Amino acid sequence: MAVAPKIAVAGAATAVVYGSLVRPRLVRWGATDEEINGPFPGAELVPDGERSGAMAVTIDAPPEQVWPWLVQMGWDRGGWYSWDHLDNAGRPSAWEVHPEWQDIRPGDYLKYWAPGAGPMNAYAVARIEPNRFLGLHGLSDLRGRTLDPEQPRPSAYLEGLWGFQLNELPGGRTRLVVSGYQAGRPRWLGRVVYFWIFPPVVWIMQARMLAVLKRNIENAARANGPNTATDVATRRNDDRPSSAAVTRRGGLHRVRPGRIPIRDTSLYVDVVGQGPPLVLMHGGPSADLWTMQSLRQCADRFTLVFYDHRCNGRSVGAPVSSMTWENLTADADALRERLGFERWAVLGHSFGGQVALEYALRYPDRVSHLVLLGTGADSHWQRQNAPEVLRERGYGRKKVELTRRWFTGEFNPREYFPIFAQIGGTYFYRSGLGVLAHELKIGAWRSRPRAEPLIFAGRHLMRDWTVADRLGEITAPTLVVAGRDDFVFPPQSQRELAAGIPHARLRIIDRAGHNPHDEQTAEVVQALEDFLGADAAPG
Repeated sequence: MAVAPKIAVAGAATAVVYGSLVRPRLVRWGATDEEINGPFPGAELVPDGERSGAMAVTIDAPPEQVWPWLVQMGWDRGGWYSWDHLDNAGRPSAWEVHPEWQDIRPGDYLKYWAPGAGPMNAYAVARIEPNRFLGLHGLSDLRGRTLDPEQPRPSAYLEGLWGFQLNELPGGRTRLVVSGYQAGRPRWLGRVVYFWIFPPVVWIMQARMLAVLKRNIENAARANGPNTATDVATRRNDDRPSSAAVTRRGGLHRVRPGRIPIRDTSLYVDVVGQGPPLVLMHGGPSADLWTMQSLRQCADRFTLVFYDHRCNGRSVGAPVSSMTWENLTADADALRERLGFERWAVLGHSFGGQVALEYALRYPDRVSHLVLLGTGADSHWQRQNAPEVLRERGYGRKKVELTRRWFTGEFNPREYFPIFAQIGGTYFYRSGLGVLAHELKIGAWRSRPRAEPLIFAGRHLMRDWTVADRLGEITAPTLVVAGRDDFVFPPQSQRELAAGIPHARLRIIDRAGHNPHDEQTAEVVQALEDFLGADAAPG
């Protein structure tokens, strides 16, 4: 077949996949059928307009605590809570409510930043219903110049209403629905823009916006109890200290994401929640705390301590050769002491579970409970057995060999991402667009993977490592959790692990691979809460 027909066929196939599979997901991200098809305010503001897609999120705070975050939007105000380098000139969006930005009125403009063009008067405040609805109207020619909506529409223009609807839910929660109306001339251009171009662009920006709003508002609500979000301190973003600041209010512990000097390194730490302390040790090595964010919903029951191991993620200051078991566990215990906890529950995933095992053996008096999530007590499971499991499951020779090299560190840093792109799907029970979208939604886009820790661990740290013969020394109550389809630490390894630890509980999660906390979050969270219960030792 000639090149041109091949391109045409590929283009047609791409269009079919996008139109039938991808676009329908993007234009209703998180929204219900009723939110997609039901009435939405502001139709009269866009003559001849069509309803756009909808995106929605449930926020654990009442509408009056959500509203202040919306009305302070704008590139020269609170930002857009999205990709700040794309729409906010690189300025960080607000982490808190600013009273000086709360007074907006119909006719005001909320600016955005267009790379190369500077600030543009893009969105006019068209409708305000406090704590219920904010409607932003945009009307521009094809050069991006703002037009007067009181004048007749020209022959070529793009117009839209960007609406934020707040629906109060039982229990002091809010359903935030973002939708609107759109129109354009000539019609064919409007179809191209609104069908092909806008959905992926809007999804990339708006999914992040909703995730950031939910995180910020819920954090503020937890910190301020029944108070409204406008009671949050008005300290500006650029006044925040470079290292993480520890604050406590009653039973609440809070450390804003940032680095804390610990021993000979600086650990990147994020602490949120209330209740007994639970430290979460991420997997890898080469991953970071953002791979554990699906467990953040436990913050209403526990004080969650997320951190990046030394040499991983955003932790800096020590050479990769310092990544020894002695240092990894001593770092964790120094962090515990720095945060003021006498004891804490310890949860480790994958490599983090192996750190947790070493920590429980070295610091037994500091561990109230131990949770081992998708991990093993002997490195042969990932180094020798994992490639064989893939071979038995029908994977090709190339992928099997890449997996072996991955776990033994037999690659250079430039090969890290190409290798993971080829073997990454094996980590999940069911890979595909849905898995990718879920990972991005819970914060994977924030992750900062680093190849060097994985290479060092494969060549040195994990070589011949085992604590299988010492499992009987663990004294803390222990829960072993894993996905039934995990190829790295399959059920056989989990049964051996649980059998070796006195009185350990075993929970195998169906329809889950190596990351059951991401694929079956509700089941894993329930297992955690049942195990830790209300009697987890306070800090």
